[in-house]
Amino acid sequence: MHKFEYTKLLLLYAMTTDIRNISEITTKRGTYPLIRLITVSSTNDYAFELLRKPETPSEVIVIAEHQTHGKGQMGRTWHTSPGKNLNLSYIIKGTIAVPTIFNMAIALGVLESLRTFSFVKGIRKSDFYIKWPNDIVASKGSKIRKIAGILIENSWRGETQAASIVGIGVNLDYSFSKEQVADFNLMPGNLNDYLRDRISVINLELPIINSIQNRIHMLSKERGDQKILEDFNKELFGLSDERLYTINNKSFKGTLLKVEKDGRGVFSSSERENIKVQASNVVWSF
Repeated sequence: MHKFEYTKLLLLYAMTTDIRNISEITTKRGTYPLIRLITVSSTNDYAFELLRKPETPSEVIVIAEHQTHGKGQMGRTWHTSPGKNLNLSYIIKGTIAVPTIFNMAIALGVLESLRTFSFVKGIRKSDFYIKWPNDIVASKGSKIRKIAGILIENSWRGETQAASIVGIGVNLDYSFSKEQVADFNLMPGNLNDYLRDRISVINLELPIINSIQNRIHMLSKERGDQKILEDFNKELFGLSDERLYTINNKSFKGTLLKVEKDGRGVFSSSERENIKVQASNVVWSF
């Protein structure tokens, strides 16, 4: 779609929103409309409102300087500081991948984009992992920190998946109150603490979009979903390490062996045969 056309269309139903500007971003796979917001409740919620409009292009990126009610997994809040964190939602219409595999592809894309930066001495690319189902963590010794989170919400028409909204948040520079920190199971980390040269939010946008588009494109290839599954399992945090979990509200000491195509994690322990469980039923102990 020509820039004038989609800018005009988006402005028609975005006039009441706190918009910085509407432009476009050029990736390795094309040029896409980009909406920059100053403040919004949630970029994912804003993206859902765009999806209600038939004029919305098949792919749109929404980035906000600040979210007042950022969304995390399983109804949790994603905390941000104005202008100091990446708050991005990517609308993709007509996704055809299995949702669990699509989730894995996005997590791999975000992980790979963060690894493109240069790290301080003592930090390796391999110190960054995917914590199942889709958090990005940095692990150095006993210090484990959550660097990025992903929330994928799908829009359906009957049994057909009409669109996906890929929400990505990356922590760059902020502080939390004691009250906020008390609610965290896994402590947040600041990506800039690991980088040789500090970066700003805008430095993250193109690497992340390029990487997730590359992984999405892989899904259209022969055995692409199998490749995504294999790569995802190679990058899992805590794989083959015995640790404490709470599974289905019961204490469990065991080992994460792998994640299957349907998204279930496979665990083993000395006391029980292998069990398969959804991520929503597992609480990690840190």
